[in-house]
Amino acid sequence: MIRFLKGALAILRRLIDGIALLLLAYMAGAILMQIIGRYFFNYSIAWSEETATFAQVWLTLLGAGIAMRYNQHVGVDVLIRKAPLPVQRLCNAAGLGLGVWFLAVVVVGSLSMVSIGMIVKSPALRIPMAWPYMALPVGFGYFLIEFAITFAPKILRPETDKTEVPA
Repeated sequence: MIRFLKGALAILRRLIDGIALLLLAYMAGAILMQIIGRYFFNYSIAWSEETATFAQVWLTLLGAGIAMRYNQHVGVDVLIRKAPLPVQRLCNAAGLGLGVWFLAVVVVGSLSMVSIGMIVKSPALRIPMAWPYMALPVGFGYFLIEFAITFAPKILRPETDKTEVPA
């Protein structure tokens, strides 16, 4: 079962990385196309700015999970690291519990926004705003997975946490 979960996680991470790369490339291309159209042909491409904005939202929310995977979010744990191991475990467990609770609330709460987005249309493309709004549950859901994976070792074995502490 553990091997299956590790394999599924590896596939999910590769998929997220590929999607993030495609979104970044699309965003750069769409904005470049808008600039060329506007300044060289005196023609504004209305949908390119809108889709680049949607791509940026998706990229930002998926990027939060990618940053969590590499432990690149800001965290202040100087006092926790100085505490005895049982206190470290307790503080890290509380942090994990609060973090998972918050992210789960965001994921569940954003689902209602997606259902409202089925009614509302985007200004330029006239597509349902549910597609851009899906970035919230998908991005925060992925962030939740990476958050739990990153925090678990801090609870089980806080003494082996090798995150660099700047001097």
